[in-house]
Amino acid sequence: MRKITIAVATALVLGAITIAIPKLRSNVQAKPVASPAAPQLFGNPCKNVKFKFTNNLATEKPLVHIEKVSYDLVGVGNKTELVSTPNDCKYQQTCTTTGDNLTSASGRDLKNFQIYYKYKSTVQVGENWSDLVHTPTISKTFSNCKENDVYDLGTIPPK
Repeated sequence: MRKITIAVATALVLGAITIAIPKLRSNVQAKPVASPAAPQLFGNPCKNVKFKFTNNLATEKPLVHIEKVSYDLVGVGNKTELVSTPNDCKYQQTCTTTGDNLTSASGRDLKNFQIYYKYKSTVQVGENWSDLVHTPTISKTFSNCKENDVYDLGTIPPK
């Protein structure tokens, strides 16, 4: 008896679904809201931007390995870019990162930078790289970011 009850209930449910499905269809067709197309979510990138700095870490004449730069993109907020130099930066050497594209930065001002880096002594043999550290905020502003700009962030550590 129980099996018959379950079979009848299942048949009723499936029958109700079969009848309801055609009623759920609609002939309404959506029309685009924006004409012309909606604006892009991201602005134009500022292409091939380079950051320049001088290694002035005085302890044991260390090499510096730069990994990223963070900055405030005026009108957008804080941004971080992964960066690198062709070689590790030697003591008292000025180094420039390879070019990077800064998202939504074309024509915008950049300010308040921090350089994230690791360092290693060149005096002590077998020394390991430090943990990732960063400079205090470097209060510089660069106006109107454009393609192929080079921004001088000063020294590590900042003076």
